[in-house]
Amino acid sequence: MKKEEIIVELVRIAERLGIKIIEDKLLRKGGHCRVFTIKYLIMDKRISTNDKIELLVSALKSQNLDDIYLTPKIRELCTLEKQN
Repeated sequence: MKKEEIIVELVRIAERLGIKIIEDKLLRKGGHCRVFTIKYLIMDKRISTNDKIELLVSALKSQNLDDIYLTPKIRELCTLEKQN
């Protein structure tokens, strides 16, 4: 699975979980937060593909993923992130 495909899949999962993704020019890589009941993932649009994957996985790891189908590669990424 190519990194771009991984990002597309992670974004799809995040949106399915109700996480709003915002990409803009930032001074830092970004992060995730919740404002009232709305979950956000804010990313600098200039960061590397690896950093985008890291931020997306970080946002997903705290969510309940039991009822969502994850490809083996995505599940592996989420599991590795939880162990670290």
